[in-house]
Amino acid sequence: MPSLIKNATLGLVAGALTFSACSKKGDDSESKVEAGIESSAVTIPDAPDAAMQTILSEFANGNGAILWQAMPSVYQADVNTMVQLAGSKLDAEIYDQSFALIGRLGQVVDKQKAFILGTEMGQRSAEDLANLEAALPAIVGWIETLAASDIASIAGLQAFEGQAFFDTTVSKLTAYGIELSKLAGQEGPSFEDLRSVGVSPVEVTETEATLQITVPGEPAETEKFVKVENRWVPAEMATQWTQGVTEVKAKLEAISPEEISAKKPQFMGVLTMIDGVLTQIESAETQAQFDQAVQGAMMPFMGLMMMSQGFGGGAGTPPPAPVAPLPALPSAP
Repeated sequence: MPSLIKNATLGLVAGALTFSACSKKGDDSESKVEAGIESSAVTIPDAPDAAMQTILSEFANGNGAILWQAMPSVYQADVNTMVQLAGSKLDAEIYDQSFALIGRLGQVVDKQKAFILGTEMGQRSAEDLANLEAALPAIVGWIETLAASDIASIAGLQAFEGQAFFDTTVSKLTAYGIELSKLAGQEGPSFEDLRSVGVSPVEVTETEATLQITVPGEPAETEKFVKVENRWVPAEMATQWTQGVTEVKAKLEAISPEEISAKKPQFMGVLTMIDGVLTQIESAETQAQFDQAVQGAMMPFMGLMMMSQGFGGGAGTPPPAPVAPLPALPSAP
């Protein structure tokens, strides 16, 4: 099983930082999402085991802002710098239109729920369909939250401030993720499991700690941590952080406006195709029209992914941040 601590305690903003918190905790995640109340700061204990226990518990209860609070201030500064640098190097028209299409996708899914449930593309059991129907509101909410977030535009990247982003967007996405995890039946540790994780010290000094992490139904793991400033972070992360930040900044600085300009017409052409396909899907009035439009979406989406990989060679898309990703939000069956 992948390290729980690496994937859950200090997961941050890999790739596009894919992810409104509130001060109340519990199982009412849906009401927390709708309320959009900002999360209150939590006191993270000094002891490494208690610190990790607090971080895991807060995150499992929908407080995505705890992930930012758990970072040393030097890491926070690095993340802000990298995101703002990306905002100064990426093409505004390509980036903004891409996120506008993400927002449109959420609207289309919301409008065409009946056809999504009724499609015969792919075999689904009655249970799968019931789970998908229950999950669709959270899926739509997740997409729309991302599309309306601070990272959904070049201007937002340039003005990025991690504290505000995690207090609002990350926490809201976390709450939606909790709702989805209840329906997806994913393998491995879930949000519910995180609430029951046991963390105990094996060996602790002033600057280093080995902790045992016990997840219900899983073999116990040990993880090494080091103290950076006043925060405990995985030792492997601490070792790789500076080099990772340097590499990300170098890749961003190497982005060539000339290369972006040369490839931009192709990229914009694919985005225009996707916009057209979404229009067809949105305007479908029968199941047959919907299924045909969805099938027609495959080619432009594949083209967009291939072109994105080409840009990733140093021209147009930001390289991944040097941090562990947030736990994968479970998709609908």
